[in-house]
Amino acid sequence: MGAEHTVGAVQLSARLGGVSPPVTRRLLITEQASLAQFHAALQVAVGWSDEHLYCFQIRGWQFGDPARAIELALAGGGADIPVAAFAFEINETFRYQYNLLVPWEIDCRIESRPLVSQTQPLACLAARGDPPDEELNGPAAYPEWLEESSPAWALHRIEELLEEGLNGAQLRAEVHDILANTHVAKPGRRSIDQRLRQLPAIDWDAGSMYEDADPSDH
Repeated sequence: MGAEHTVGAVQLSARLGGVSPPVTRRLLITEQASLAQFHAALQVAVGWSDEHLYCFQIRGWQFGDPARAIELALAGGGADIPVAAFAFEINETFRYQYNLLVPWEIDCRIESRPLVSQTQPLACLAARGDPPDEELNGPAAYPEWLEESSPAWALHRIEELLEEGLNGAQLRAEVHDILANTHVAKPGRRSIDQRLRQLPAIDWDAGSMYEDADPSDH
């Protein structure tokens, strides 16, 4: 890979705060990306819908998209700032907040600053854990949600329904609701990586990718 075809990037670990078992991602993103594009990458990495306010807390300053909420205080500036502008140091940390009424917080740590191909500006290198429904009322609600969205819990609920003597239409409706809220599989590194690689081609629109996603994969 020739130097003329490479660009600077950051490799970082991202951990969702306040939840157990841990929800972590290891991402690679070009330093040419803006904070808004970084936000889109994080949304895809955890399977969220990009419908809420967000901000980055970096070196004591707040950065976000003022177009989403004029009243949002942005001491640092807008989200159009490129990652390269911060010249992050190895092991430097910062925080990403999403759905500010909760908020969900992702703690990020810079692991390295490699060179990457211009044709592959971002990637998922590792993924662990099942990210929560973004509409949950914060990390305290995560354990119950994780249990009640599991296939084992769905099977238990369906077995209970079979004992209630519901008619066919009622049973189908109840089972449909149960399965709609069931996470069949945790999002894997490969599927996250594939979606991340699509982001530049769709103008970094994480929300549209969420709408087209398989519910079992986010």
